[in-house]
Amino acid sequence: MKRLFDLTVEDLNASPVWRYEGGNGVDAVVVEEERDSLTSTDEEVYLAATEFLLPDSSARLGFCFPVDDEGIDYLQPVIITPAGHVRFWFDGAVTAEVLASQWNALGKREDEVFPLTYRCRIPVDGRMVAGTLRNVETSEGSPPVSTPPREGNGSKAADSPPTAGRPDRVRKLFSAGSSGIEKRIAPRRRAEMLVEFREGESFGAGVTSELSRRGMFIKSTEPPKLGPALSLTMHLPGGRTVLLKGRVVRQSGEAIARPDGFALELTEKTDEYDAFLTRLLDPRK
Repeated sequence: MKRLFDLTVEDLNASPVWRYEGGNGVDAVVVEEERDSLTSTDEEVYLAATEFLLPDSSARLGFCFPVDDEGIDYLQPVIITPAGHVRFWFDGAVTAEVLASQWNALGKREDEVFPLTYRCRIPVDGRMVAGTLRNVETSEGSPPVSTPPREGNGSKAADSPPTAGRPDRVRKLFSAGSSGIEKRIAPRRRAEMLVEFREGESFGAGVTSELSRRGMFIKSTEPPKLGPALSLTMHLPGGRTVLLKGRVVRQSGEAIARPDGFALELTEKTDEYDAFLTRLLDPRK
């Protein structure tokens, strides 16, 4: 067991999978696990050793949370250096000074870092998680550029539009701090269920696309505003319904590669909903 902030390349080479154990910020603690694969049905949160390849073909090692790689705010890749962890997702604003410090830890200018590729060493449901990072993302949108791009180098800052982060999608296990890692605490499952929602005298309807024990994403052409408490009726298979309550934590639209709708954090749920999720997450039960 050790602090996430203290995790080293040697630790990842010795044990490529680590489980979140508890704590927040610099006190977040992880425990090594003897596993050679992960699955989306895992109830715990795991990080896994991940290889990064920079544009100059130099290789670095770090980690990511590979069970859900739909967005960088779930994946949360990190390169480990002797000078500290280099992050590519920040929840909240990040200064040019912080970014410059990161690139110094890599011994690179910002325009020498991107694009970089990553590949997790541990398969998830039989597939290898891999992709390309083209810039840092934050929940506040595009961060400041820490160093000016060199002329004619084709850097990300010069030739690509900024990519906005996805605020409120992650469940905070590790709060903003020196470690800076955040992660949702429950797996999701894709499922389409009719949902009717009400806020005061306003009514609406939509269809779920993803469900978890703590929330859901609801596709709707007229999503409610952020923040309000909603009363929901979700229609289950067989004509059954469950009554739920929750609050809107994120809206989605064209800026994000998802259908129009909203993310909902559940504040009240029933045993029937939990039982349904259990069957959905593990059909054997």
